[in-house]
Amino acid sequence: MRVFFSCLIMICMAATAQAKNLLGLPDELIQGGFYVGKVAPGSAVWLGEKSLKISPEGYYAFGLHWRQGSMVKMKLATPDGSIFPQRLMVKKQKYDVQHIDGLPPKMVTPPKEVLAQISQDSARVKKARTADSDRQNFRGTFIWPVRGRISGNFGNHRILNGTPKSPHMGMDIAVPQGTKIVAPLGGVVTMVSDLYYTGNTLLIDHGYGVNTVFAHMSTVTVKPGQVVRQGDLIGTVGATGRATGPHLHWGLNWYKQRLNPALVLGD
Repeated sequence: MRVFFSCLIMICMAATAQAKNLLGLPDELIQGGFYVGKVAPGSAVWLGEKSLKISPEGYYAFGLHWRQGSMVKMKLATPDGSIFPQRLMVKKQKYDVQHIDGLPPKMVTPPKEVLAQISQDSARVKKARTADSDRQNFRGTFIWPVRGRISGNFGNHRILNGTPKSPHMGMDIAVPQGTKIVAPLGGVVTMVSDLYYTGNTLLIDHGYGVNTVFAHMSTVTVKPGQVVRQGDLIGTVGATGRATGPHLHWGLNWYKQRLNPALVLGD
């Protein structure tokens, strides 16, 4: 009986290893992480109950919630009909508390007359983030949109002028006013707007629900609908909106999921 169960465990472990290999993913994922996998063309992949969009070549993308639990369930269906349920471990991230003082009071507790504008701003951004194009720029390797001191990390719990606020869902890079910003990946511009909190704001669609956002810009040099290549100039750093000094707020999203941009960058 022991031999039987030992063999059964070994078979399950072998199937798990094979599924990981076929999914094209690392053995351990990270909270807030962004992933691109590759499966055999004609396969199907699920993240939980969500069926993932797969390119004709077999590429797919997804991201994990910034507070994702310690395990995520996935499933692979290969072209021959084989099914591989999979459980991947998720590494927990540590998020710090960030105190930011010196902000104008209206940027911490906005007056009633701007609440409608803030609501409209939020709706515009949410709409732009629903882009689900067939572009495959997401398969590329990200480059830094601008290099400088990291002044705000993803997931930080922010206390603004002593008032607790929502966690920081992006990465702040502090550089001088007017520093050039480039596209970290190729894509198409889906939104350019001056928003209450984030000032001059730009969104780029990279395909399959993957998009990036750039905020507090001084100038924007691209227009909605414009196709950009990786490394193209898209604007300059500023301090528009809710900011204490010039910096770029850079965000990475997979549909509605906010992801950690720092995890996709190399040196």
